[in-house]
Amino acid sequence: MELKKVLLIGGSGFVGGWIANRLSERGIRVIIPTRHRDHTKKVTLLPTVYAVETNIHEPEQLASLMDGVDAVINLAGAPIDRRWTDAYKRELVESRIMTTRKLVEAVNRLHEPPEVMISTSAVGYYSPAGGCHGEQDDPAADSFLAELCVAWEKEAGLVNSSVRLVLTRFGVVLSPDGGALPEMMRPARFGVTATAGNPDHLFSWVALEDLADALVFIMGRQDISGPVNVTAPERTTNREFYRAAAEHFHTRLSIRVPDAVLRLLMGEASQVITGGQCAVPETLMREGFTFQYPDIRTFFNKAFSVKS
Repeated sequence: MELKKVLLIGGSGFVGGWIANRLSERGIRVIIPTRHRDHTKKVTLLPTVYAVETNIHEPEQLASLMDGVDAVINLAGAPIDRRWTDAYKRELVESRIMTTRKLVEAVNRLHEPPEVMISTSAVGYYSPAGGCHGEQDDPAADSFLAELCVAWEKEAGLVNSSVRLVLTRFGVVLSPDGGALPEMMRPARFGVTATAGNPDHLFSWVALEDLADALVFIMGRQDISGPVNVTAPERTTNREFYRAAAEHFHTRLSIRVPDAVLRLLMGEASQVITGGQCAVPETLMREGFTFQYPDIRTFFNKAFSVKS
């Protein structure tokens, strides 16, 4: 499948904007629907990325942007790294479920829909227990994150059966240029590594560059559909993550932030840091995708080589 034009929902944030630029560098025309063009000012988009003012909750308006679109990528969703009040939980749900619902309605209106739709989910779908999880494993029980992922994927599953649907379950997205990682690594500039969470907890991550390249890879492979874990292939623990950071930045002191402090600061959302899921990128490995950052030491040594 030759990609020429992609509609990207959720392209105004750091991750979405970075992915849009990465696709554009590959010669793909990227359309980003946005309520207000000013929303894209938080990222510097390449001239070949087009931000179009529209109401993303109006299927007719969304459908009008899909003329000649080969693929749709749905990255929409409020960030999970904030305190989960009841009101914010509703926002987490609505920002994912309602946006996905309207997008599916828009796609289903078309006589010639895009060949593929990639709808984002997350490894929060899986239980933190039971070791590493494959793409066919069941969701976690009694987990807000898992329930959110299940509902999110269910909405995407209502898309026209003629559209190849891929449900990408992202690990923690790492980049030295934005997101949570630069703040996490700030103490390292002063010779200190601040660690958090159980050292033995497994967690899954993916470098932002690998994430963007994996999306292109998935769109181009017509035999890939259903759930796809987008995570680095290495089995990583919290201890290994912080050890790799300490080795790279040559920190002299390690300070552990107690779980109780994180719960006090973040409430229920602290589980994103104190716990974690391990997910194996079965499909990507089987299909021969090449990771630039297959392990955490490679990530720190390559991604931070200019910035350290």
